[in-house]
Amino acid sequence: MIDHDEFGGLVVPFVRRRPVIQDTDLAAIFAYHARLRDVCDSLEACADALPDRPSDAAALRLSLRGVVASHDREEATVIDTLFACDLGDPLTAALLGRVQARRLSDAIHADDVLAALSELSTSERWQPCAEAFGYMLRGVFDSCRLTMDFTELAILTLGTGRLSRSARAMLIDGLCARQAS
Repeated sequence: MIDHDEFGGLVVPFVRRRPVIQDTDLAAIFAYHARLRDVCDSLEACADALPDRPSDAAALRLSLRGVVASHDREEATVIDTLFACDLGDPLTAALLGRVQARRLSDAIHADDVLAALSELSTSERWQPCAEAFGYMLRGVFDSCRLTMDFTELAILTLGTGRLSRSARAMLIDGLCARQAS
């Protein structure tokens, strides 16, 4: 559609407007991130308690498996929907590719921890090397936390001009609160 400027004789094409990103559009991502942060906190507590055997390995394994399994449904779908029309933009493609690569790396590392937790929950006598298991756990929860922050920074960057005030405030407040702690 074309808008004709009556006063200047200029022809100005309409720009296709992208929808505003509301805080409700990001609710699923924030809920997923809250669950993942809780699991990360549990993994960190487990790592801090080593060399003691984790008493709740089965519950921890179920929690970790749940957030890893629900990832595509909870976060990836929302992000892909929000920015699908911008995939031709090199910055969008690069940032979303980086987010996807980080998530895949986190899932691979989580699978290793899940295998160790599975062994811990089924075998009373098996005890992992505390240093190696602690390193595995710290790698997972540190990387997951960084990935969540990177994802939220990517949304801030790619959503510039589209984020509502409340959505922008939620993203910034969350990032600042985690930075302060």
